[in-house]
Amino acid sequence: MSRIAPGALLLLLGAGPLHAQAWQAGTQIDLIRRAVAHRASRDADTLLAAWQAEAHGVVRYLSELDHGDGPVERVIRLDELRVEVYGESPNRSKQIIRAWRDTTFLPNRIDYHRDHLGIVANDFGPTIRLGQGEEVRDVPHPLSDAGLGAYQFALGDTLVLSTPKGLVRVASIQVRPTHPDSAGTVGTLFLDLDRAALVRFRFTFTPASYRDPTVQTITVALENSLQSNTRWLPWHQSIVIRRGLPLLDFPVRTVIRADWMIDDYQLGVRHPPGTFAGAFIDGPRAPEAAGSWDVPISALITDLPAADAGIAAVERDATSALHGRMLDGLPRFRLLAGGISDFLAINRVAGVTPALGARFSLGPSLVLRAHGGIGLSDHRVVGSIGLEGVAGQAHWSMAGDRLLRDVSDVPVISGLANSLSTAISGDDYGDYTLVQRIVAELHAKVGRTRAGFELGEEWSRSVPTSFTPLTGSAAPNPALGIGAATVARVHLSVGDPRGPDWNVEVEGGAGSTSWFRVHSFGQGRIALKSGELQVAGEVGMGSAQLPAYRAFVLGGRGTLLGLPFRSLGGRSEARAEMAWALPLAAPTPPVPYARYARLPSTLAPYLAAGIAGGEQPGLPWTATRRIEPVAGLRLDLWGPLLRVAAGVALRTGQLSFAVDVHPDWWGLM
Repeated sequence: MSRIAPGALLLLLGAGPLHAQAWQAGTQIDLIRRAVAHRASRDADTLLAAWQAEAHGVVRYLSELDHGDGPVERVIRLDELRVEVYGESPNRSKQIIRAWRDTTFLPNRIDYHRDHLGIVANDFGPTIRLGQGEEVRDVPHPLSDAGLGAYQFALGDTLVLSTPKGLVRVASIQVRPTHPDSAGTVGTLFLDLDRAALVRFRFTFTPASYRDPTVQTITVALENSLQSNTRWLPWHQSIVIRRGLPLLDFPVRTVIRADWMIDDYQLGVRHPPGTFAGAFIDGPRAPEAAGSWDVPISALITDLPAADAGIAAVERDATSALHGRMLDGLPRFRLLAGGISDFLAINRVAGVTPALGARFSLGPSLVLRAHGGIGLSDHRVVGSIGLEGVAGQAHWSMAGDRLLRDVSDVPVISGLANSLSTAISGDDYGDYTLVQRIVAELHAKVGRTRAGFELGEEWSRSVPTSFTPLTGSAAPNPALGIGAATVARVHLSVGDPRGPDWNVEVEGGAGSTSWFRVHSFGQGRIALKSGELQVAGEVGMGSAQLPAYRAFVLGGRGTLLGLPFRSLGGRSEARAEMAWALPLAAPTPPVPYARYARLPSTLAPYLAAGIAGGEQPGLPWTATRRIEPVAGLRLDLWGPLLRVAAGVALRTGQLSFAVDVHPDWWGLM
């Protein structure tokens, strides 16, 4: 029995576009009519009257935190399943879980819908249903009788692939609902031109399709393989469900992703009586320790696909097909916060600053965002208001801001830890300028690569220390503002959770002074026999007239622990760090709802060095133009959730300590 997977589409013998056509109803396209008839009659085929297959699946439940340069993913729970799949006409299927194991890496109480623990056995049938109907229900399939009138189709390229029995021609066809505000799928169908059978279907849904108010998006990829050189049957499937908070627009999402491989088909078998009785997914109701497995379940994490470019492409193409309409299924009005500190923050300039924000969808492709607060010590109002939307493959925004901005582009502490430190002892790890600006931005993302451009008019003004902590006093805030300037910035970043990631920003300004500035940061990991080698570095260069509020600063926590905080600085800087991270068997804290197989922790000795040049007189940092080396030890605990670090300056012997949540979570704090 031969099996040709959709991956063979890469072996193109020839390709030629079908005649370019506009969007049409399914009744106007012969191939669509044939495909609908094929799906309606396939269950009567005697070859497929009874069949069975084996499915292997991995289901992940993870958090996704986006700082703006790409999401940081943390696996919360991991399940692995082996499932026997049975089929029989007319359109009956049954799945039995034969083996199921799981592990958790963070506390959770997730209980999956039963259909997330099995495959899509018949391309969903005439209507699409997910989450046992609680996530998506009664959405017509494009290749159904109802779909002929509910959808529009656009013919694309035809591809030719090689099989052991000859050539197979496959056509790509885009699909979207006739009425964009109705429930329906948006994506691309790949159809076998000769058999009118479905080879591949990658799609997402319109917001009206979602029944659960916590669902942001659902993306589905179904790929079939050619069995017996006559029939396309399930081979690989991925379903990605992103959820958010229905009342709060927060930069953290939870994701359920199920990836399945289906193989070992047997066609024309006879099923015993009662095979299809009972629940459509049967077997154990919870993971079991029994069963033989090839590798530890925790080892699967490194082999799993991330939220890959293919899924992102489906969502991007769907937005384009709907002329820029956003596909977010969450409520139109939500409160807005970039992190916990957006509700309440404390710094030495403004003091205690309560704030509140909101997000409102003005239409299918336009969003209004507003956020404001007031410092209780300086009585200064800060905030922002802006519009954002979609233009082709890019996102645009226009905003007006009045914010206190730290001099550093790279955060050195979480907002929550800085607020507590400032309130108690007056140790504020920020140096602030009041920046008011009107700015227009354009951003685009392709896979893990992001690019952006912004142009605006901004006014920077120095602000004094106004807050009195519970103990001691807060240090004076340096004078950094220069007045009005026109500023342009270009950003480029590439993020890869398994490899290197880096970003670069080029900036130019003209006003009372003119300047040019470049800053780049990168980091990477190299697997070793024992642990991994972690490297990171940054470099910054500015012109002779670089304003003080755009200076480069080094020293202390977040950069060179062991040196006095921000003792180095100027118009240029460079820093490099190398660490050897070793796995550590740290005791798991007694946290409710946690059944850990292993909660990853690491111990990492490290070496780092930095240098600053281009003196800027009158500022608290100096440009020594001398390399300052430090050595230290870093402990990342439980996931990692917590970081404990110590560093010593090798020239002076000065020792420093820092405790905070792990930097991956700083954006949330």
